[in-house]
Amino acid sequence: MDSAADAAGEVFDGRPQEKSPRFDAGCEHPPESLWAGLQPDALGVVLRLLPCSADRARVRSVCRHWRAAARGHGVPPPLPLLVLPKFRFSCLSPGGALISARCAWMPQEVSDDHARCLGSSDGWLVGVRQADDECFLVNAFSHEVVHLPRLSASDYSCSICSLRRVVLSASPESGSKCIVAAFAFRGSKPELALWKPGMTSWHVCQDALIAGHIDIAFYQGKLYMVWRFTPCLFALELGEDEHGVNVSLVKDCLIERLLPNPLERNGVLSCNIVVWRGKLLLIIRYYGGSQARDNIRKVEVFALDFSTNPYGLTEIHGFGSDCVFVGSGGCKSFPAGLHGGVEGDLIYFVPDDYNPHGTFVYNMRDGTVRPFAIESSPRNIGAPEGNLDFPVWLFPSE
Repeated sequence: MDSAADAAGEVFDGRPQEKSPRFDAGCEHPPESLWAGLQPDALGVVLRLLPCSADRARVRSVCRHWRAAARGHGVPPPLPLLVLPKFRFSCLSPGGALISARCAWMPQEVSDDHARCLGSSDGWLVGVRQADDECFLVNAFSHEVVHLPRLSASDYSCSICSLRRVVLSASPESGSKCIVAAFAFRGSKPELALWKPGMTSWHVCQDALIAGHIDIAFYQGKLYMVWRFTPCLFALELGEDEHGVNVSLVKDCLIERLLPNPLERNGVLSCNIVVWRGKLLLIIRYYGGSQARDNIRKVEVFALDFSTNPYGLTEIHGFGSDCVFVGSGGCKSFPAGLHGGVEGDLIYFVPDDYNPHGTFVYNMRDGTVRPFAIESSPRNIGAPEGNLDFPVWLFPSE
């Protein structure tokens, strides 16, 4: 492929797209494709009507002229992909459904039956190969691979098999700006590990506030951490020494006292954090009933204001036509309104280790919930025993 974008078709076809045919060396003027005369502006209009990565890849594969013309026309990014176990990819359609999942070709060094996908950043996936505790970053389109140190080889010895969540501060292509934060359990003890390019091992942080299940997100140069079961938020200030990046301070943001609705009787909740339009949002799912985690009662979303002392917390009821996607690999917002016919103000929830059945779409405008069907059950997709995966959202950046 001529570029990472040109390889997008491999995500769905499992094989490279065809390039233009070769010509004999003696042919001074090779024949042009019958399609080469299409004006670039017209092709840009076509691409705007194709929000799925697979469809755009097929357009680019027609000929070199289309491949070149497809770049630089202000086309909005394609709709998110959902990465299922064994690196199967499904694209979100304009109507809010998922197309049938298809296997993707991945580099042999990272694709085997024991490889798990744990997170994403732009077109990059974060994975771990359980057979040898190998952590890696792989670009789903260019197939570039960045190998990370083994967590089990770090000074504090963390079990790779217990990895729960991995987030990146920036794309690996940004070099030293990219910090990888991994949350894991060593036995029953939770730990947070940090790595950036140039480090030979992870910096592992063990703090009393890193307890139980957490969600993490980078925001304005800090790493924020929220407890999944209780709306307690903590800010981790990051520093550097001769060994690389580290955690210099953990601060309790004390936001739970600002929430208008305490935990309801006989119910449970699940908390996530996401960055949206320069704000850090707290998303709370309230569950109830005999099967508490299967019975969603309501969803609340709050915007945090760190410019005041104490911090401010304001409930919001819309994303301005954007959508938010929540899953095992973290949370991210997406400008759905850039695509005609795509509904905004929705939150797409897919299963994770705490909510293995939490698959639904929440409408911020009217507070309604509707089903969201995916191939999500980790026990029926052929994953090896003891290596149960959950879906991870992927956001290609064209």
